[in-house]
Amino acid sequence: MAQRRYRVKKAGYRKYVFLVAAVVIAILSVVVAISALELISIKGGVTNYTATKALFYYSPPCSCCDTYLPKLKSLLDIEIKAVSPDEFLTLKRDMGIPESLQSCHTIVINGKYIEGHVPILAVAVFVNGGFGENVKGLALPHRETDPNTWEGPGYYVVYKNGTIWRVYS
Repeated sequence: MAQRRYRVKKAGYRKYVFLVAAVVIAILSVVVAISALELISIKGGVTNYTATKALFYYSPPCSCCDTYLPKLKSLLDIEIKAVSPDEFLTLKRDMGIPESLQSCHTIVINGKYIEGHVPILAVAVFVNGGFGENVKGLALPHRETDPNTWEGPGYYVVYKNGTIWRVYS
């Protein structure tokens, strides 16, 4: 009787690597989601923070803030001030906000600033001192703001020594 040889198909190396990569990505996604949930409560506010007083300066007409401002109010005790365009530019200059990073509104908190529509999670970290003492502000120019969420796909950290660091989120 002739012996038959059967070829057994082995799972390809590529399929194995793809499976391992998919599992690693899934685990990292869960870790990131859990970290985000630690910062944000289910209602959208930030947990474990002290209400921080902030001055919100803008120059009319500013309509994009209607979506962004309620998010900030869940985090900050905000006093809103409408100022003339000249006063607005003077404020930005006095705060040391680089021209390339200027936007439609400026928030002043304890001598530091948040310029434009910086993502709320970054604002929460900033308010809680997470960027350190050498940071004088966070900024996101209007041209880089996502018009659907009125937050950025990232932001800039501006240090007291003039260094600007781009953060992608």
